[in-house]
Amino acid sequence: MAHEEALVNLEPASAQPDASDAAQRTWASASITLAIIALNALVYLVLVIRGVSWINPSAYDLLAWGADYGPRTLNGQSWRMLVSLFLHFGIIHLAFNMWVLANIGPFMESLSGRVSYLLLYIVSGLGGGAASLVWHPTTVSAGASGAIFGLYGALLAFLLSHRKVIAPEALKSLRKGALVFIGYNVLFGLARPEVDMAAHLGGLCTGFLLGLFLVRTPSQEVSSANGRNAAAIIFGAALVIVTLLALPKPDDILGEFKRFTDTEDKAISLFKASSEKWKANQLSNQQFADLVEQQILPNWRAERESVANLKHLPANQTKLTVTLVRYMDAREEEWKLLVDGVRSGDGAKIKQSLVKGKEADQLAGQIVAGGK
Repeated sequence: MAHEEALVNLEPASAQPDASDAAQRTWASASITLAIIALNALVYLVLVIRGVSWINPSAYDLLAWGADYGPRTLNGQSWRMLVSLFLHFGIIHLAFNMWVLANIGPFMESLSGRVSYLLLYIVSGLGGGAASLVWHPTTVSAGASGAIFGLYGALLAFLLSHRKVIAPEALKSLRKGALVFIGYNVLFGLARPEVDMAAHLGGLCTGFLLGLFLVRTPSQEVSSANGRNAAAIIFGAALVIVTLLALPKPDDILGEFKRFTDTEDKAISLFKASSEKWKANQLSNQQFADLVEQQILPNWRAERESVANLKHLPANQTKLTVTLVRYMDAREEEWKLLVDGVRSGDGAKIKQSLVKGKEADQLAGQIVAGGK
């Protein structure tokens, strides 16, 4: 259920920061970009030190540290939309994103100024998070990709709005580099379902809108920039508020599936252990039947009701929960038929329980296949 916003930088050498006069500024003037890279690296190191996998952390790992996840974000934990921008699914995810940021960041910072650049980065990231919540609200999402796509979106907007203030060759190089980067990553994302394309496109569109008024030329007054920065803050706040108020609040399918897995593991283990003892005459018919009815079926039925009552899920997950309920019903029917057969000595019911068990196994296979 986790989406990695992994990026690949195919920006040609001609589109690097030396393509315009503003891009000649050194890394010494890119303090915000350096701070963002350092913060992302620091957060990653803290997670690794605290025991999170350095190369392939699970969705549960990042969820505990603030990853974006609709059932929590939309139910009072809106801070996840911001915090998730600094979390990554392992070293490769982090390295790719920071590499791309190191390429585009200093140039965009030199164009827009530090405050505007920081607002552009954060609000674009929030836009990516909002799009992710709209498109797949029950997926755990994290990464800087939405914010980075926003920088490229702002670059395209700047090139569109200020064609006459950039030398033609520099304009051509910058436009080509941005289009190659965006085009490749869109195609790459369409081919890789684990890539969070919603966050990419949400960040791109947000950055483009901001770039139309936020990224300024050196000739523009600081007072004008201050007004535009205020507008960007209002836009970002409105984006978050509308997202939180307008979207339906999905139930926690990830947490429910974890509880189901724990319930199933315990139920299957107890059933197998007690069946072996019963077959070995270590449990009487009565004892075996009582154990199934009193220690297995009540928890199983309670969990079945919890799964059946999940609401506001995407269509594919709704379909998955329907199959899961069918599986739980088949497994419960298997155990009930076996108990009735054991109590009454009815061999036909015991055989029916075996048929129901095979049906339950088939449904379990469909669930595994559907969850991939």
